[in-house]
Amino acid sequence: MAINNITGSPVEGEDFYGRGKELTAAWNHIKKGNSIILSAPRRVGKSSFAKKLLEKARSENWNTLEINLEEVKSEEQFVKLFIEKLQNESWWQKSISKLGELASQLMESVKPTIKYGDASATFEWKSRKTDVYSELKKLLDDKKETLIMIDELTILLNNLLHADKENGINDVAYFLNWLRSFRQVSGTKIHWVFCSSIGIDNFTNRHKLSYALNDIKSITIGEFDPETAKGLLLALAKSDNLELSEGVSKAILETTHWHLPYFIQILYFNFQNLVNTYSHPNDENTVKKAYKELIDSKELNTWDDRLAEYAELESHVRLILKSLCKNNEGESREQLFNLLYTRIKDDEATETALNRLLYMLKNDGYIIDAHSGKYTFRSPLLRDFWFNRFAK
Repeated sequence: MAINNITGSPVEGEDFYGRGKELTAAWNHIKKGNSIILSAPRRVGKSSFAKKLLEKARSENWNTLEINLEEVKSEEQFVKLFIEKLQNESWWQKSISKLGELASQLMESVKPTIKYGDASATFEWKSRKTDVYSELKKLLDDKKETLIMIDELTILLNNLLHADKENGINDVAYFLNWLRSFRQVSGTKIHWVFCSSIGIDNFTNRHKLSYALNDIKSITIGEFDPETAKGLLLALAKSDNLELSEGVSKAILETTHWHLPYFIQILYFNFQNLVNTYSHPNDENTVKKAYKELIDSKELNTWDDRLAEYAELESHVRLILKSLCKNNEGESREQLFNLLYTRIKDDEATETALNRLLYMLKNDGYIIDAHSGKYTFRSPLLRDFWFNRFAK
């Protein structure tokens, strides 16, 4: 099997590799009438997995809808995007005689009447949004099997939170409860798949909104097992007509250690580029060189960028990660407590902050609680990147 090495965006069709058991489990759960949250650290392939579920739903004659909220900054923009996506679906167009006029009215209602950012515009939207959301629900038939994928949900939630420093949290709660209201309809056949590159569980837990999603099962997507990881690597090499010896394959997989598809793909890309483009030997030494280039490249920058989402906790997170990247053996909870205490200077506040940060960092895939009782970076690749960038 030859596949394209796509690393910057979700993969579909023949380029999707593995995950057979997880897909079966997730699909069976959805077919029983449930919705799911794809729970996994960034770069595990949540969006690709969700697209595969949509593909499965279409094969069984379900209605499907895919909405990516990455560029959506307001509720008005969400409403507009939601309607536009519906209007582009052939299954929805069949009902246009009944619902087309309502969709047009809703689109008109979210058109800006005055310049963006004006307080009057904000007040106008807030005064009518309850009616808009109520009408928006009428555009979907809850008696027809439908699977809706909402990607980058947490990005929109963060945008709503930051848009209004005083009331943003109320807007977030309203939006989550509106989504929940779909799922609370008795006998509904509308099912949802939620995913985001920023942890949904972390966000709702931090803002005490976990209740809004407590009716949805989290489906965990982990790393590839060794056999699947090797299969992916060999499939990538086949697409480049590149023979990998057992020693080279083993070196690449041992070097990535945490067998995320993305990590395998970016290290393999560096390796094959050195071999095919720059005529380096096809051996283990070139794997080492590819690794050194990788930990000094932009490919892992997203792990740094996303720490901004920790807001007021970001400086504490960076303190912990900087300390951990210097010690391959990891550090105990007591050591991390003492580290934070030097900054916070209060026992109770330090304990609260440490508990929250360890939970969030584990959820996001930065660290693990090792069997030794110490916390370490989940991936040596990520640890070496962090040391190279922030502690050298």
